[in-house]
Amino acid sequence: MNLDEALDQLYGVDPEEFVAERKRLSRELKEAGDAAAADALAKTRKPTVAAWALNQLARKQRRDVDLLLDAGHRLRQAQEGVVGGADRSAFEQAQKTEREALSRLTQQASELLGGASSQTLSQITSTLRTAAVSEEGRELLARGRFTTPLEAEGFDVFGGVLPTRPPSARSPKRETPARRAKEELRKAKARVRELERDARDAERKAEKLDAAWKESERTAESARAALAEAERELKEAERRARS
Repeated sequence: MNLDEALDQLYGVDPEEFVAERKRLSRELKEAGDAAAADALAKTRKPTVAAWALNQLARKQRRDVDLLLDAGHRLRQAQEGVVGGADRSAFEQAQKTEREALSRLTQQASELLGGASSQTLSQITSTLRTAAVSEEGRELLARGRFTTPLEAEGFDVFGGVLPTRPPSARSPKRETPARRAKEELRKAKARVRELERDARDAERKAEKLDAAWKESERTAESARAALAEAERELKEAERRARS
């Protein structure tokens, strides 16, 4: 037995047998001289309830699992085609197959668990959806090696509406005379608004400078008047001193 075979066997046992089986298989690998494999197996996490049910579906409901994986692959291809302008029929057919397989697998998981909680069934359904369209998820589902449910991915082809490509993947807009003229008009309006702001700022500064200049003129006039008065007083004092 190698590590891969031991993992397949371990993920197939019932939850209450997992820990004991992990110890037994790890010991068997170690006795066979594969200490690294034994150590790796000993560190394997026990699956949650939802993950255990998913692993059992991979082993006991192979046909529906394969249908779901195939539908997920075809959905991704069809989605790209529809975004590029192809007919929706292939997408809709793959989506129909996916929904039917997903419904059967969710029901089978409920039966395996003897009536699971709504939260557990929701985790199972969400993981099946995600696994069908993600590389990591497809591998885990195909081999039945989940330890926890998967988080939903941003790419979702199951909602009934075709997803859009991420911004980085979108084709650049083709520039046309109308679009170019519209862009030039937008820039011209922005430039006019900018110049209007500059003009208002300049006017406010000019008003402040004008007020400051007028105040300076008044101050200078007062200083000249004071100087003239002081000169008259000086002359009068000199005249009295000579008398």
